[in-house]
Amino acid sequence: MTRIQWMMCSLFVLLAVSGLHAQANSVKCESNDGNRKYCGDFRGSNVRLDRQISGSACIEGRSWGVDRQGLWVDHGCRAYFVVNDSRDDRYRRDRDRDRDHDGWWDRDDNAPWPPRGDWHGGNWGRGGACFYKDRNFQGSYFCMRRGESRESLGSYGDEISSIRVFGGARVLVFDDRHFSGANQAFRNDIVDLHNRQVWQKSGHTWNNRISSLQVR
Repeated sequence: MTRIQWMMCSLFVLLAVSGLHAQANSVKCESNDGNRKYCGDFRGSNVRLDRQISGSACIEGRSWGVDRQGLWVDHGCRAYFVVNDSRDDRYRRDRDRDRDHDGWWDRDDNAPWPPRGDWHGGNWGRGGACFYKDRNFQGSYFCMRRGESRESLGSYGDEISSIRVFGGARVLVFDDRHFSGANQAFRNDIVDLHNRQVWQKSGHTWNNRISSLQVR
């Protein structure tokens, strides 16, 4: 083999390896406290369990899965996942994240209340809360289980107008992203956030003001 042929072969191998690394990524996701944890906004068809590292079983649909919010683990599952992430998928995911759909979860008039069973991944028994873009629990919405938090709300940032709380949970709302700024705790349903004043800001209400959330 000539020097030029050897260099061409080496370049081909490097390009092939780089292509593989660009398409398949290893993601470590851990439910260390037994609660649900999200580890990335991936498409379900592109994620598979690679290696379990927890004593608790990692069972798809029960203790790990992918929903509209991304890859999640629950019930103590800790594992490595392989994510096949092509450029087209990354573009589509970024485009969908930036587009204002009907909601993170589409409205379903037949959805149970309070959430129970395997609805949107299940594990609702410890309580939680749902957040609506319109008053009187109308319009597009999303729900969070007790123990979950969101440091930013995407298209829902400064767009929440009513809250439903269930199972004895407590909701902590923040005026700014990353759990900062004015804040307040709610334990009961709020049909219209126009009626809830921001204690730290005289003359302001919590309607269309919430930018990050914790459910405890």
